[in-house]
Amino acid sequence: MNNWFKKHERLITIIVIAGFLAGIVWWSVATYVSSRNPMITSQNGNTLRKEDSVLVITKNGLELDYPYWIMKSEVDNITQQQAQIYQQYYGQQLDPVFDYLALDNQVVDLLFDEKIVRFYAEQNDLLPSKEEVNNQINIHVDQYISQYKSNESNWNNMLQYYGSEQNIRNILISGLQQTVETDLINNAVKDAVASVSREDALAYIEQNFESIKNDYEEVRVQHILLSDEATANNIKNNIESGEITFEDAASLYSIDTSNATDSGEIGWIKHGQYEKTFEDAAFNGRVGEIIGPVQTSQGFHLIRVLDKKIFEKPEDVFLYDDVYVQVESTIQDQKYNNWLSNYKENENFGRNYYDTKLMYMYELTKASTDVERIEELAKELESIVFEGNEISMEVDSDYLAVYTMVVNQLLGLYNDRTISINQYLSLSEFVDPDVVSLGLDVINNKLEELNTQSTTDESTYLLSEMSKYQDAQTYLSAKETIEAFGVNTTEDASVMKAELQTKSQDYVEKLKKVLADLYAQYPSSNTVVQLYYQLNPQDPKVKVSYSRLQLDQLKQYASYLGSQYLFSLFQQQITEILVNVQTVVDSTQAATDTKLEALEVGLDLTDLLGLNEIKLSYLETIKEIDPNYYTNIDSMIESLQREIQEANNTSDTSTDTSQIATQSNIQ
Repeated sequence: MNNWFKKHERLITIIVIAGFLAGIVWWSVATYVSSRNPMITSQNGNTLRKEDSVLVITKNGLELDYPYWIMKSEVDNITQQQAQIYQQYYGQQLDPVFDYLALDNQVVDLLFDEKIVRFYAEQNDLLPSKEEVNNQINIHVDQYISQYKSNESNWNNMLQYYGSEQNIRNILISGLQQTVETDLINNAVKDAVASVSREDALAYIEQNFESIKNDYEEVRVQHILLSDEATANNIKNNIESGEITFEDAASLYSIDTSNATDSGEIGWIKHGQYEKTFEDAAFNGRVGEIIGPVQTSQGFHLIRVLDKKIFEKPEDVFLYDDVYVQVESTIQDQKYNNWLSNYKENENFGRNYYDTKLMYMYELTKASTDVERIEELAKELESIVFEGNEISMEVDSDYLAVYTMVVNQLLGLYNDRTISINQYLSLSEFVDPDVVSLGLDVINNKLEELNTQSTTDESTYLLSEMSKYQDAQTYLSAKETIEAFGVNTTEDASVMKAELQTKSQDYVEKLKKVLADLYAQYPSSNTVVQLYYQLNPQDPKVKVSYSRLQLDQLKQYASYLGSQYLFSLFQQQITEILVNVQTVVDSTQAATDTKLEALEVGLDLTDLLGLNEIKLSYLETIKEIDPNYYTNIDSMIESLQREIQEANNTSDTSTDTSQIATQSNIQ
């Protein structure tokens, strides 16, 4: 969910309103709107200190005064609210170990940018007046109240809870203050620094003309769907001769019941919505023309174009206000984002973190693929996480989570380097030096040429040539990659490979200890379970937790697809669960409780898939391990045995009947 908040930030208000209208958490209005209102004083009325912040924004190395602090309470309020909305939106809880940290980090980034924009507005006299803010708030409040009242039952619930309409208005006014002011500031700054001229727009449209055509071109069409071409031609002739109108023909003859009685009108269609033959005919047809018959997988279509929004040249985009407004907004957003990035850098804004764990999250994001910097972060965190070779008794679980993310990213980069080194070492022994000497550009062009030939020629010589050039391409790409981190010879590559293996093993052992501690604290964390299972798949309890996680995922898919499709789509996962259950049951290291937990997972899986014979074996094993685990274990076994026998008898009867019918047909 790393990018969820950024992607859906502007949808939050819409989702909450929709929730009210649907009768969902109507009582949370105060929580939602107040979450964007940063506290300036603590609950006891004392002024907040810098130490109460996540970070203080700096300029030229000097800390700025409030409001250029990002407060912990501010981040916590927003994060908690987004977590609630995420649950409503996806029906899932955030992972308690990792997701909240990631969301906190994203919230801090967004608040940092908001405050930088506010600084620019303050310096350039662009801050809105109180009157402007209040007017905009009142507009929003009136809209909210109108929408709430549209559902009488929910509105009555809200009145009962809050006492009066004025109380609801007061809560909304208070909570919307910060949001509205921020939006007004952003809009004012955007207009000031990212205005879009016609020349700007035309240059952008020319550069992105094909994608704009694909996104915004559309045609409005009617169609008549018929089962055969001859009938389609007859009806087309009758329409063109005036014997029947297109609308009446659609109503009488079209087999597309979704629109036959509506004159066959489909409405506006865009590129990529329909099969290519249908789309090409519709977009290339003239307004009023009857096109077809056009064949698709559904049958034969007669198509009439009612209207078109087509761009023959870039300037045509200006003819459609609705399209141009969207294109202009895209251009302005790009210019604004570029301006903001440059402004932050040129004006030397920085971050002085008072929350160390979020500082490490930020540094990890900034480091990206910088192995040396991430190694530094790992070493710094180890001084917090470990005491000697063991986990510190006083370390906060958030630091364990941050360390896990840092080391995971580092191990991934080590693995990428190892793959490139292995490719370089393995190919260096037999790659054709003459082909290598040509260079990557020539080799890439040659491969394109050979690929074109391979569509008509699959000779041994051609395949050999392709293999030779592909090996050279892989070798040179790997060589280019490893040279970027200081490896220039096969000897250097072998040394680095050994170093990477040693470092990886060391970090894996440390990560096992960290994940063991996290697993003990958060056994229900999906991410912890997955990571720990990858590093420690032999641990019986981890096997059971991981199998339960896989089973829960299968249940979700079954709710959408139906359990009958699970075997064909998820055979590997199902097999892994069954193997893990049996491995735990057979393990001499697994405790009795762990074995019974594994068998519970197995029973749930067999219930989901209808595997009665395997279920019977699990019940019999439970009885062997603990005869009192189920008070009615004997009756459960007997009932299942009868069910299996009845199913077998039915199967035998069906087979006998089928054989009799077959013999009768032969006679």
